[in-house]
Amino acid sequence: MPARESHNYSRIDRPEINSVLFYPRLDPVWIAADQYVKAVMIPVSAGGVVSSLWTETKKSSATILVFHGNGELASEYINIAGLFLKMDIRLICVDYRGYGRSSGNPTVSLMMEDAHDILKYVSSQINKKEELLVIMGRSLGCASALEIAAIYGDQIDGLIIESGFAETLPLLRTLGADPDYLKIREEDGFANNEKIKSFPKPLLIIHAENDFLIPVNQAEKLFAAASSQQKKFLKIPNAGHNDIFFTGMKAYLAAVNELIKAAAKWKTAD
Repeated sequence: MPARESHNYSRIDRPEINSVLFYPRLDPVWIAADQYVKAVMIPVSAGGVVSSLWTETKKSSATILVFHGNGELASEYINIAGLFLKMDIRLICVDYRGYGRSSGNPTVSLMMEDAHDILKYVSSQINKKEELLVIMGRSLGCASALEIAAIYGDQIDGLIIESGFAETLPLLRTLGADPDYLKIREEDGFANNEKIKSFPKPLLIIHAENDFLIPVNQAEKLFAAASSQQKKFLKIPNAGHNDIFFTGMKAYLAAVNELIKAAAKWKTAD
């Protein structure tokens, strides 16, 4: 059963906000299936589907379910997924409505509702007795990741937040929306700073030192609010919002591997 009720997003689910939060685009070149990678269409509410990239290993130690950033596509994670494969980690990256080959158009409410359906589907497709399930959210995707981590924390083993934000209003202002004019308060937003308090298991927060879209102090606020007793904050020097992985790849992958080990110990002791 969910640990808490889903947050109400009606105040920010409006055209003025959705138009600056989402940058949907189609994926003209889709993934050719082979023994390591495949495209999966995940069923979501009201008969819709979201596209996703899945990688496979003969025996995965963990599955990482990734909610990507607002200007990205799941298929663009194929090279990163290959690096995780070398660590025996399966990566599943999911799109939003209107992205890739997903149906419909993206809205805040649909993004958050779909996160629940996606978790349910992924959980049904993996062997949770044999492998860990870790949730990861990058940039805007941290809102989806924290939504399900707060509600279904008993069903997942670890949480990774990359380039995430604690507060909604500063992000909206950076993207060009005027929350004051729209009469939107911080409590009307994604409530990431509150949700992270609900997750007690191993946590990794990664942020670029020179991220000018989502300043590093947002990650620091998330880290301070987190209740996890096994939490790590990795700051990537000389990196920005969009080059964080490849700039800090060695430290990034080492930190992910450390999180997987911590999650495995937690699961064994639970």
